[in-house]
Amino acid sequence: MATLFLAGGSGFIGSEFVRHAVAAGHSVQALCRTQRSAAAVRALGAQPVMGDLLEAGAWQAQAAQAEIVLHFAQPQTFGGRVGKARALRYETDRQKMDRNLLSPLRGSAVRRIVYVSGTSYYGQQDLPPKDETAKPNPRGWGPYIVKAMQQLETFCAEGLPILTVFPSSVYGAGSWYGDILASLKAGKTQLTLARRDPTLATVHVEDCARAILHLMEHGAIGERYIICDDRPPKYSEILAESAKALDVPLKTRAVPLWLGRIIAGPVVTDAYDAHLSNARLRSTGFRLQFPTIEQGIPNVVQRWLAAQATRKE
Repeated sequence: MATLFLAGGSGFIGSEFVRHAVAAGHSVQALCRTQRSAAAVRALGAQPVMGDLLEAGAWQAQAAQAEIVLHFAQPQTFGGRVGKARALRYETDRQKMDRNLLSPLRGSAVRRIVYVSGTSYYGQQDLPPKDETAKPNPRGWGPYIVKAMQQLETFCAEGLPILTVFPSSVYGAGSWYGDILASLKAGKTQLTLARRDPTLATVHVEDCARAILHLMEHGAIGERYIICDDRPPKYSEILAESAKALDVPLKTRAVPLWLGRIIAGPVVTDAYDAHLSNARLRSTGFRLQFPTIEQGIPNVVQRWLAAQATRKE
């Protein structure tokens, strides 16, 4: 078993990863900016390390002593309107976070670094499904990831043992999908873009965490791995399957692009088709527990409803 250091261990994907890593017997340290985050990772069986990824500190030396470092952290990408100023702040902060974590690892004994990016970097990809060798066509948040990816290539060229994973749209009881479930359960009308029904590459949060844990040992240094379901659904299918699992009527309203940009911002409304392949991930021996939303969404909805019931008690 290995000693792991995580940045972003209290986040949506990171916390699920911590749960699986601890269950597998790994010793996990997780960087925490607040006492609330520290309590959350401690409850999962990990050791909190206080520090801020945007600030240099003693935590950097602890990261350099780990056998494996995993970088889940990024500035928040969901919730509220996303305008150009927020997107540019995300771009700048992400690069700084990466430098603060990766720079101290030069010359250290760290044997592997798992860097978590996002498939918005690959952006628009048409049929047939594309793999990691596809030319990136960044969309949505993708254009604001490009500089971080260029910076990452510099660290790779310097000899840091980095492998990069690209989770697709990760759905679970929290984050963006939890907001959709809450809205559906409340009977609210779901806004969609007129004449646009994008294809999303998706993955259940548990499969995402399991895949990263698997790639941590079985992935090849210097390689990229897309983490996504076997079949990418349309956004309309996600809404329909979610309403069905919640046993509520689905009410939608199509709005023109200009109105969507006003409501959610230009980044969120940059709809695109993400036809992506998980063939490279599967070639490492990994198998999805929930290979499609038809299998995954009912599981997430059951968890979400249980969590809501617990909060009311």
